[in-house]
Order: sequence, then structure tokens, then C-alpha cells
Amino acid sequence: MTNNFRILVVDDEDSIRKRCVRLLSRQGYHVIGASSSLAALDLVQKEGEWFDLLLVDIRMPGMDGIHLMEKVKAQRQSIQVIIMTGHATVETAVKAMKKGAYDYLSKPFEMEELLHLVKKVVEIRSLQQEIKELRSQLKDSREPPFIFGNSEAMNRVMRFIEKVAPVDCNILIQGESGTGKGLAAKAIHARSRREDGPFVIADCAALSGTILESELFGHVKGAFTGAHVDREGYFQKADKGTLLLDEISEVPLDLQGKLLRAVQEQAVVKVGSAEPLRINARIIAATNRNLENLVAQGKFREDLFYRLNVVTLTMPALRDRREDIPLLARHFLKWYTARLNLDRVTLPDEIVAAVSIHDWPGNVRELENAIQRAVVMAENGVISLKDLFPSLLRKDSAPCNPSDPLHGKKSFQDMRREVVSNFTRQYLTRTLTDHNGNITQTAKAMGMRRTSLQRLIRQSGLNSRALKGLGNE
Repeated sequence: MTNNFRILVVDDEDSIRKRCVRLLSRQGYHVIGASSSLAALDLVQKEGEWFDLLLVDIRMPGMDGIHLMEKVKAQRQSIQVIIMTGHATVETAVKAMKKGAYDYLSKPFEMEELLHLVKKVVEIRSLQQEIKELRSQLKDSREPPFIFGNSEAMNRVMRFIEKVAPVDCNILIQGESGTGKGLAAKAIHARSRREDGPFVIADCAALSGTILESELFGHVKGAFTGAHVDREGYFQKADKGTLLLDEISEVPLDLQGKLLRAVQEQAVVKVGSAEPLRINARIIAATNRNLENLVAQGKFREDLFYRLNVVTLTMPALRDRREDIPLLARHFLKWYTARLNLDRVTLPDEIVAAVSIHDWPGNVRELENAIQRAVVMAENGVISLKDLFPSLLRKDSAPCNPSDPLHGKKSFQDMRREVVSNFTRQYLTRTLTDHNGNITQTAKAMGMRRTSLQRLIRQSGLNSRALKGLGNE
């Protein structure tokens, strides 16, 4: 970014001004010098959009550096200012910072000091530009744009999507909760010939059988109590577009026959009607359960399974593509920094390393929620471990004691499993307790589905019923 970064050096001392211009130019920056505040102000007024940084001497004939900074920032607040002073006092520095200076240099200063400060300003400007671009995306979207990652597992997913998206066939997407099945379905729709048509999501797990039938196929006026007008179902709304049947495994067995006819014949019969209604929708089904096992158990119709499973996409768990975790973490950091209108939040490398070794049982959704929480809770704009894993670092929890004589005898993988296992058990215990052992409320608070939470509770050896009555609710 250095060749696009523009600096104005303002100092009445020719030797210092020319030295700074020469040094910064050699680093690839675009640099101009001005010998007075009035000359600098004239340049800023003529080319106000041109400068990213002003390097200003605090004492100059006529208008001093702080007065110049105030006038410049009144025109363009985003210009950063570094004050140079040969009269460094605490009062001078505080005054300059309060007026809007990024930092100051005490004369005589080493050129390395100057380069270090300028580099930090360049990094801030780069981050601000990224945040600006993300904020522009927020105008048309309420959720983060989907980043698949650079791992081989996600490259296979991308190749699959690029291959099947243009082909108008039904698709079954499998994978654990939080792996991005819905976002993959959107990516398929966006790359298909139906991209200009509607993308409709039917959450089959959220509604009971009777209501689900009406939601899927629609109903006519008078079909049941409360049906005061005709209503379109999800199939009709998805006409000439794509219908995502999310959590397809939760559709009741007695409704699967009607769903089969709709998928097979591309026609629906509204509740309370006998007339079939033709529809033209591509069907994508998603599930976090093994449909073949459900077929074998008699809980899912075999003919419906084969109708939906023309081609299958399996979304990998986040723990199976750890190389994507730093990319995703930094992406969500930038996204939520922009969305929450925060100036700057950083994620130190050592925290990224800690994030990368966590198993993330809730997958990308859990990681996203953790980063969002950390962005909100970060002190002084720097995310710490307690912001990401608040339960792990409580005083009453000791997941890993480095002074333990067995500590150095355990392998890295064993220690990691121990830390993560303890963290998971403590987090579940506290969250379940806070919600009086209520699975639905706890799953909502953790950003997980009920089925995923129940599986995690079983794996952790907890009993949610035993936690009832211990919470605050």
C-alpha cells in the first residue's frame, strides 16, 4: 500500500523537512514538503483528497502545527497527523493528542522512529479501507459474505458447486450444524441459471407437521380455523428459483409422501384444495443427520431420499480444515468491526493460534458468534482469550496447570484435548445453569440447534436435568 500512501511534511527547517521527504520517498511513499502552515493549508485545500498523513512541526512562524491540524481535520477528519516537536513536554503531547493527533515525535528523533510510526498509520488506513468496503456491502446484506477458505477440503466444495450449479438437478447437502450448508445452497443458487429468481428457505425443524404442510404447500381460504385468505406456500414462492428444504430429516413421516409428490411432479396441492398447482423450483435439501440410517430405521422414505439425493455435497467440519480458521476469524473480525461501527479492533497472532487449536464443535457458526462477542467485549480494541473463551479463564476453572508435574510429559494433542474438553464441559455447565437446564433456551443462547446441543451434552457426560433449579431464571 506504500505506493498509494500520500504524506505531506510541514516544517520550516529545510534540513529536517528535506531529510524526511527523502527518507519516506525511498520507502515508496508519495511525499510533498511544505515550509509553512499556510503553504500546507493551501495544498490541502487544493488537493484535500490527496493526503493520508501530515507530518507537522509544532512550532512554525505564523500558524503553529496544532492550529494547522485543527483546520485540516475540520476539512477532512480522516487525515492522520503526527506532530514533531523540539519542545517535548507532557502538556504539549497531551494537547496534541486531544486535538486529534495520532502521535508525536520529539526532536531530535531517529529515522527508525519515524518509519515505525508511519508504518502503523499505513496499517490503520488499510484496515479503515477494508472496513469501508465491508460497510458498503452491509447496505444489501444482513449477514457476512460467505468465505469458503483455502483448504483442500473447501476447494473440493467449491469445485463441486461450480460443476453442479449450472445443472438443474436436486442436491442433498450434508454436514454438522454450523458448517455452512445454507450458505453453500445460496452459492449454488447464485451460480445457477435461476440466479435472478427467488431463493426461499423452508426450516422444516421449526414447525409442527400440520403447520409445516400449510407453510410448504400453502392453503386456501377456509381450509382451517384462522385461514381467512388464500396463502402461497414455500414451493409456490420459490417458483422459477430455488427452494432450500433445511433440516429435511425433521419432516414427519406422514408428510413425506406429499413432499415426494411435490418434488417428483413439480406440482403442489394446497391445504383445503383438490387442484394441483404447477411449480418450477429447484430443490436443495440440507440435513445434519445421516438420511441413509434414517431410511434403514424406517424414519425416512427411501423413494423421497433418492429423489432428493441426485447429487450429494458434504460440508466438512471446521476441525477438519483448521488452516481456514485464521482466515475466517480475521474475516469475521473485519465484518463485525464494520457492522458495529467500531473504529479498530485487533486480533493478536497468539490469540489466532489459540483459536486455531480449538475444535469448534459448533463449527463456523460458533466461531462467528465467538468473534462477534469478542469484538464487543474487547478492551482498548485488542481481543484477548477471555473475550473469546470467557468460561475457560474463570478463577474457578483450571483447565491446564503448567506447574503440574505431568504437564511436560503429556503430548501437545493430549493437552489440547484436555483443555478443550474441560472448556466445553465448563461452558455447557454454566450456560445450562444460567437457563435452568432448558435445552431450547440454552441452544438459542449458544447459537446452536437443539440436536447439536443434545449431542454435545451427551459427549461431555452432563445431565441437563440435574442443572434445573440452579440457575437465575
